[in-house]
Amino acid sequence: MDLASLRDAKPADLYTAAEAYDALSKAFHQHVNDWTSGTADRVHGSQWTGPSATAAIPVLDGLTTKMRAAVTEVGLIGKGIRDCADAMTLAQGELTQALFEAQTKGFTVSDTGAVSWPASTNPYQAPDWEAKQKAAADEISKQIAKALSDAAEADTSLAGMLNLFAGHAKDKSGLDEKTASADAYMDQFGDASNPMWQRNMPLKDAPPTEVNSWWKGLGPQGRQWFLSHHPEVLGNLDGVPAEVRDQVNRKHLEDLMGSIRGKKPQELNANEKALLALYGPIDARLSQHKGDPPIYLLGLGSEGQGRAVLSFGNPDTATDISSYVPGITTTMASLGPGENDGTNEAENALNLYRAASGKAPAGRSVASIVWLGYDSPGADLGAASTKAGKDGAPAYARFMSGVRASHEGTQLPHVTSVGHSYGSYLVGQATKLATQPGSHYVPPDDVVFIGSPGVGVDKASDLKMPSGHVWVGAADNDVVTHAPSKFSLDPDERWYGRDPSSKHFGANRFTVDDWSRGNPIDAHTKYLNGRGGPSLDNIAAVVTGSGGVELQGQRG
Repeated sequence: MDLASLRDAKPADLYTAAEAYDALSKAFHQHVNDWTSGTADRVHGSQWTGPSATAAIPVLDGLTTKMRAAVTEVGLIGKGIRDCADAMTLAQGELTQALFEAQTKGFTVSDTGAVSWPASTNPYQAPDWEAKQKAAADEISKQIAKALSDAAEADTSLAGMLNLFAGHAKDKSGLDEKTASADAYMDQFGDASNPMWQRNMPLKDAPPTEVNSWWKGLGPQGRQWFLSHHPEVLGNLDGVPAEVRDQVNRKHLEDLMGSIRGKKPQELNANEKALLALYGPIDARLSQHKGDPPIYLLGLGSEGQGRAVLSFGNPDTATDISSYVPGITTTMASLGPGENDGTNEAENALNLYRAASGKAPAGRSVASIVWLGYDSPGADLGAASTKAGKDGAPAYARFMSGVRASHEGTQLPHVTSVGHSYGSYLVGQATKLATQPGSHYVPPDDVVFIGSPGVGVDKASDLKMPSGHVWVGAADNDVVTHAPSKFSLDPDERWYGRDPSSKHFGANRFTVDDWSRGNPIDAHTKYLNGRGGPSLDNIAAVVTGSGGVELQGQRG
């Protein structure tokens, strides 16, 4: 496959051929059904006996068997051609994007795909100019080579498939049920079960930076193809732009909820009731939200107790981004409409957006995310276990890395992780994953723990964050921050490790309000609420890096 052939290819013709084979398959399938019901079944039901019947009926059955085998064979051809057309469309989009980037940079691309650049006429050119040009040209060359390789693989695969079925037609093996069944099996479980468009995608565990490079490299043609044909792979894929994820997830939510909204409760079937219970709160939150800031639906799923990620403001363009992980008893309902009393987690994230926006220096902007990408324990024995936090930490670390990978602003973003209660343990574990040597996760710039029963480490320095970038808020009458250790009598030990607000831990402890000395539960839920005293403003100051965080003495 050469550059000109791919550039000038017409995948639309392949789609036309696939549709023709699909039409043929449909018509032939109907013909075989008509033959079976109108001829074969009638003969078998006629009670015809004698020498003629003994000779004719096996021939009749043989014809029926051959036609059924042919139906299977013909039905596979259109699918195979379409698979190749998909791969060619994506490869052509990759090539078009690479050629566009070359043109934008003033590079020249030869018919063989070699990339070159004109010599500089500037006598004061920077010494590393030539090296930078070469690096950019090499990257474009790789994109072109990949596009040609993908197209060649698709072309070879299509040729092999067509030769296979042509051979079966020529030697009549395609009329044999065993051959047709084997071809159908390979289509379902063999290489054909992994379509070429999937092989074009990054591997499951690829870092979000690779995902983002893949997405950009698809070009407008390839990106639109994925949005039109397989949006389901994009909505929760870290590294894909926020606007794309929002578009896909909102469409998916509409598909799920559109037919349910107008029904009365007694009109809902069991499946509809389950969908309403799971997705209804998110649907209501999005439909009732008006004006600024815009909400981006960055994640949506039915895994476990449900998954949802909301961002107030666009994290791809914001300069100051916070990502908040709530604690126990958080469900999808916690992100729906509700009172701004500290118990509604979407309202808490919105409070942080507003407070941070008020502190953001001129020229900077804010995005505030609430991340429910794990199964939050209930107020039961599940809260006594570290399992949910450890299980959810990799997903959160990957999400945070994706926030950086898809960022498009001219300024590098300042990213802050915020964990409340049990969520602080998950954030602590995710931070450890991101800062360990060789990790492909990217750590946040600052970490904030509020109402924490411990984060799984003994000291702030164990998180390997830069000095002074670990923060903690703990109300003196917040009972959760005093939850004693399961194993130690040390007064500074908590359920999940050292008290983050203690001197031994060594974090920056900012001031909060004890709020209601008569109700310690309220004290635990007001850190991101305007009635929580200075807590919200202090966290906003950390998020924006604006300074002025009011500190207080550490415990112990």
